[in-house]
Amino acid sequence: MRIYRDDIKHRGWRFMLHVLAGLVMAVAFGILFGYFIMLLWNNLLPDIFGWKQITFLQGIGLVILSRLLFGSHGCHRRGHHGPGRFGRDRTGHPFWCDRKKGRMEWWENEGKESLRQYLQKKGESVDDSGK
Repeated sequence: MRIYRDDIKHRGWRFMLHVLAGLVMAVAFGILFGYFIMLLWNNLLPDIFGWKQITFLQGIGLVILSRLLFGSHGCHRRGHHGPGRFGRDRTGHPFWCDRKKGRMEWWENEGKESLRQYLQKKGESVDDSGK
């Protein structure tokens, strides 16, 4: 099958349209959640704790702050987005989320020996059963 220039050009425009739609939706949801947080804050916290009311921009700032502090940053284990797409490993998860594998490899290669040396230095008995 032959790929024509028009097909490639159409794919490029389609991709750009999807990117633009994604950005518009992200901004719209951010504004919506910021407004929702502002309403919740202003209707609950001043009455309960006596705190000041917040503005719309402060509500958006709280949404961004909570995402940075408590967000999953793409490391959730739900769903499968396809192998090798956008910095993902073969299981479909971002490459930086496979922390347990790295810790287990470190434990097998270096961790057991480091623990054994530490316990010998402290004068405690060393258990070789691996527990």
